[in-house]
Formats: sequence, C-alpha cells, structure tokens
Amino acid sequence: MPFNKKIFSFIITLFGLFANVCGQNNINYPVSVTPVIYPPYPSSILFINNSTVPNIYLTITNKSSNASILNVLLNVSIKTNSFTAQSKPNTFSTPITLVGNSPTRITNLDITSLYSFSNLTGVTLAQFQGTFPQSTIVFSFVLYDAATKRQVSQVVDYSVTYTVNNPPITSMPADKSVQVEQGIQNLLFQWQPRQATSSNGVQYIIQIAQLLSDKQDPQTAFYNSSNVFFTDSTLLTNYYYGSKNPQLLTNKTYAWRVQAKPIDNGGFTSTTFVNNGYSNVSSFSYSAPCKQPAQVQTETIDSVNAKVSWTSFTDNQTFAVLYRKQGQLNWITQNVPLTSPSGIKLVQLEKAASYELQVQGTCYAGISALSDIVKFKMPTPQAVIDKTATVAAAQPQSIKAVCGQVPPAKALISEALSSLKENDVIKAGDYSIVVGSGVSGGGGMFSGSGTVDIWLAGHVFKTKVSFTQVKVNKNYEVIDGAINLSTR
Repeated sequence: MPFNKKIFSFIITLFGLFANVCGQNNINYPVSVTPVIYPPYPSSILFINNSTVPNIYLTITNKSSNASILNVLLNVSIKTNSFTAQSKPNTFSTPITLVGNSPTRITNLDITSLYSFSNLTGVTLAQFQGTFPQSTIVFSFVLYDAATKRQVSQVVDYSVTYTVNNPPITSMPADKSVQVEQGIQNLLFQWQPRQATSSNGVQYIIQIAQLLSDKQDPQTAFYNSSNVFFTDSTLLTNYYYGSKNPQLLTNKTYAWRVQAKPIDNGGFTSTTFVNNGYSNVSSFSYSAPCKQPAQVQTETIDSVNAKVSWTSFTDNQTFAVLYRKQGQLNWITQNVPLTSPSGIKLVQLEKAASYELQVQGTCYAGISALSDIVKFKMPTPQAVIDKTATVAAAQPQSIKAVCGQVPPAKALISEALSSLKENDVIKAGDYSIVVGSGVSGGGGMFSGSGTVDIWLAGHVFKTKVSFTQVKVNKNYEVIDGAINLSTR
C-alpha cells in the first residue's frame, strides 16, 4: 500500500490537537477557581456591569501547601449562540492576593470593571446592552500570574439556560364584560402567569385607564399615559380593587392590563418577557344598578286600544313594552320612543281578549331589567259605550246654548292645511273633533276617524266619528265634506 503523506499529516495534526486538550485537562495548575451563579440570573452584560447585589460568586484557592503569597489576575468571557464576549488582551482587574492553601471568595461586585464594554471584545454595543438571546449562556473564568502573565488555572465554565417568557393573560373581569356597582366598590382583577421561571422573581404592575367614550378602541387607551388614572404593583396574580382605591365612575368604560416585570436585584433579573411583559388589554363597563320599571298600569281606551304607563327608578333608561295574549308563547315587542319614556299606546288589540304585559328597561352597556307581569283584559264594544256614558253622566257640563238658536255665520279661509296627525283638533261647525290614529291625506284633503263631544239632555257624551276626503283649512276648520257618526 503506497504511503500517503497527506493522511499522515492529518493524523499528526489531529493527534496534536488531542494532546493539547488532554494537556489542558492534565496540567496541575497551582490555582483553582470554582464559580457559582445564584438566581435570579443576569439577563445582560450591562446588568452585570451595573449590578449592586452579589449573584456571581468565585472561590479561588492557592493550592500551595506553604503560606506563600501569589498575586493573580482574572479574565472572563460570556458565550451565547450569537456572540462570545471576552476580556481584551492585557485587560485585567486589580490583582487578587492569594495565600497558600487558603481559599479567597470574591463576587461580581469586585469585578464589575471586567464586564464594562470598553474592556470586552467580540461583542457589539447593542449585544452588550440587550438581553441575552434565548439559549444556554456559558460564563467562563481563568486566572493568570500577575507578574509573569502565565496561566495559573484551568478555564472553568458555568452554564445557565436562559429563556424568554410570555407575558400574562388577563382573565377577570372578562373582556367586554359589565360590572354592576354594588354600593361598596368591590372588584377583583385576576391574570394567568405564563413564565417558566420561579414566580417569586416577578412582580406585576396593574394599570387601569378610563376610555374617553364607549366607541374608543381599548387598545389605544394606554397610548397616552395621561389616560392611566391608577397604577399599583403586587407579587400576587390577582388584585383586589376596593373602597380605598380611586372611585370608578358609573356608566363608564375602562381598559386594564398587567405588566410582568422581573424583580430588580441590583441589575439582575430572573427572566425576560415578550412585549416588555405587557399582557393583552381587556375592557369592562362599570354600570349603575339597572332597576326594573315599577308601578306598571294599563288603561283601555276602547275595545282595541290601551294605554300603558310605568315609573322608572334608573336614569337614562330606554324602554320597550312586551305583550302577548294569554296562552301564547311569543312576546310582541314595541319599543318606546325617547320622547315618551313613561308611557305608550298599544293599538289594534283584540276585542274582549286577555293579555299579559311587562315593561323592559335597558340601561348602560345593554343590561336590562323586566318589570313584573301585568294582566289586563280588553272590553267589548258595548262595555266601552256603557262606560263612556257612565263617565259622561257622572261629570255633567254646562253648555251655554239655546235650543233652536242659529249661530252667526263665520267667514272661513280657503288656504289648505298641509298635514294632520293624531290628537290634532279640527272644527266642524260648533263641534271640536279630536283626530284619532290612522289619519291619512295631505294638501288639505284628509280621511280618518276621531271622537267628538255630543250634547244631549244637558250632558256631554264622547262619540266616535269618521270622515272621508274632507277639506280642512290652515285654521283646522272643515270647509268642505261630511263628518259622520261611526257605526263601529
């Protein structure tokens, strides 16, 4: 087999490297160094350089059996998956004096200058100031003779697995929920931590901001710090907001969030968080109690129409009336106009039918309350006539008129009335007619129905009338057409 010089050269080189590694491990250095790093672990080189609390401990021992004194210099390095920072050549800290066979202990506070940016190589300023990447961080230490600059200890490594954690998630009050005032302010805020490191190394900053309007996006509430009216910190994963805290305003919407922040032990932090530790933003509406409408009353107008009235005990409530015939499942909903917040007219009900009814009051943020159910029965047409006659008879009115007297003629204008609506009063001779619902027409010509007071035997009776295409002028006077007694 021919001799291959290249293979031989490679084997010799490989053997030389192996011998060098073995030599490093087998050299009996006169000094030993034992590092220990306690949590919370440093999160950047800058933090080590600025630290005020000891977390890195080095035990250095001069293994000489006699009491000889040796002055040594320390070099350091930090290796991550993206850079290796190490002491510059000829950069040393103050010499450390070692007495033979006697251990000496120093901390990071004694060697902060070694971790200054000007004394390191292999690292950019951004890497020096920024947090360590998510990887295993190797801290290395080696000692040199202060006089000869000869290496007198092994290079000793200490590895720390560094992780970046997710911020907490808010859980209570639930997002977009409604919190009802209970007299004494009593709210519990809760969040779910998501860091992998020990919880006792993290504090939480809770922030509450009042939205400028219900339409504001809660995510924008913290863009301006002036909107934040409450901030506090806790080591727990919940916060009780009680009577001693600033009073929340009713019928307002609030946004809140939590920031997970490593406890600063003189520059050391136990963990680093995504989004600077800020949780999601949640919002809630703080509403005054929504009280149910009360004193609900019904009054039949005639055999098919009825009035409903009630009393409200909550400001700024809107209302709807829900009614149905007894025995039916589905409710009919009639919204109440804002112009008449305490009463409404139900029309086209069934004659002689029994109904049940309740009033719904809607408050801030959409919460609502229902009144008790009220039952009523529509009368028959004959019962309405009898009732009307009875009421009229019980309330006699004096009519200043003489039988057979012809009233003086009155000049009527011809300019037409543009529109006519329910409860308007039109004049037909000596009679005043109250216009009912369902009136139609325009431009002076109208059709519809109404009620009129009829004088009979010294008393006044309300009687239904109807009219078709009568002409009415701007003074609400009928100038053409007929008003007929209704047969319905």
